[in-house]
Amino acid sequence: MRKDLTGAIEASARVMWAGWGGEVSGNSGLLNAKTATQVELGGPGGGTNPEELLAAALANCYTSTLTSLARTRDMELERIETKAQTRLAWDETTPHHIARGELMVRIVSALPEAEVIALANDARDHCPVCNVLKATADVTLAVVVEARKAPG
Repeated sequence: MRKDLTGAIEASARVMWAGWGGEVSGNSGLLNAKTATQVELGGPGGGTNPEELLAAALANCYTSTLTSLARTRDMELERIETKAQTRLAWDETTPHHIARGELMVRIVSALPEAEVIALANDARDHCPVCNVLKATADVTLAVVVEARKAPG
C-alpha cells in the first residue's frame, strides 16, 4: 500500500488463473489465497471467490473506518466484532451484480449506547467500500452494543 502526497492510498492485487481456479495475492505480500469458481456457478469450489473477498473487504474497511472515527472523536471502543455478507444476484434482465451488503457489528464500550450506534451509522456513511457498494446495493447495518464490564 502506498500513500501519495495528496493523501490518497493505493493498493494492488494480482490473480494468476488457469482452468477453474488460481491464486490471488496482494502487493503487501500478506494476502495469498487459492481462488476458484464457486460450485454454485458450475466450478469446483475449494478456494475463495470474489464475493467472499468483497465481504472480507467490507468487514475490514467498515471496522477500520469505525475505529478511525472513534479515535478522532475520543470515543473508546474496547472490542469490535464485525461480520459482513454480500449477495451476488442476476436474472434474465439484470447482469451479475452485488445486490446486497450486510454488516453486523458487536461493540463493547462504556459509552452510552445511543452514542455508539450513532458512531456506527456514521462509519457506514464514511466507509469507502460501503460507498462503492451503494452503486448497486443497499448496505444494511445491525449494531449490538455491550456495556463494558467493570474490572474485578
